[in-house]
Amino acid sequence: MGIMTDEKITKYPAVIDGERGAYGVVIPDLRGAYAMGTTVDEALADAEDMLPEFLDVLREHGDPIPPPSAPEDVELRPGEMLAFVRLRVPTIVT
Repeated sequence: MGIMTDEKITKYPAVIDGERGAYGVVIPDLRGAYAMGTTVDEALADAEDMLPEFLDVLREHGDPIPPPSAPEDVELRPGEMLAFVRLRVPTIVT
């Protein structure tokens, strides 16, 4: 029997701010993790694309990877929106 892979999905809360044509996404649990896009969807997609590489850098430096915060613990300023960025983590199933 071969080894199969599956994936676990973790969702990090993300704060979206901006205006038409220029949106930013910040992941408060991961200091320095942010992305930009011309639409909200593009900014969120860019954040999901960058997240695995960002976490790889944390691992390389020996920094811990914090768990996602509860949505109710994320503070929003006027004009900001809360969304979630998915992190797909492959797992091995034997």
